[in-house]
Amino acid sequence: MKKPIVVRTFNKAQIQQAEVISGISPNAMRRVFGGWILFAGGVAAIVAVAPELSAQFILMTMLVLVAFTVAMFAQSRIAEGWPSIICDDDHVCVVKDPQAREFICVPGGLVRDVEPTLIKPNKKAVAIKLNTAALTEADVEVLNQAVWPRDDRVLGLAHFKRREQVCERVRACLASTRNNGTNGPMSGSAAHGPM
Repeated sequence: MKKPIVVRTFNKAQIQQAEVISGISPNAMRRVFGGWILFAGGVAAIVAVAPELSAQFILMTMLVLVAFTVAMFAQSRIAEGWPSIICDDDHVCVVKDPQAREFICVPGGLVRDVEPTLIKPNKKAVAIKLNTAALTEADVEVLNQAVWPRDDRVLGLAHFKRREQVCERVRACLASTRNNGTNGPMSGSAAHGPM
């Protein structure tokens, strides 16, 4: 029996265990947060030693820097990053709501092809094309909940990576699931490397 396309909410541990194909990595988040800490520390030092500033202004500046640092740390998800496309078991999942960790997960058996694309006006993305003959009405309803809804594909952003490289990683993920006993109708170009 064919597996359906589903909207799945991941927890932090599940995202850390999944293979992140595209997105903002935890290392990039750590660098951003480290840069902010250096900036905030520099501003705090300048304000603390600046002449003729009132104690109230210095205290207010320090409180604002601490508040922004705490808010940034709470939202940064340093341990997991902000993934855009992940591979989990025999599914390729594309983010639907990054804050809620919601992904549209497509079974590998429904993927027909993977190719680089552009989302207007200029967002670099990957199109995961689906076997439309195998889609049910329920599958199409789920596809229409995507950030960029389409009836025959799922679009995911290629953050800081070449689109061709992201396509290769999606293909490798699908090939490994097929080798583990899951079969799918990937076309020859998708199964054997970049187009």
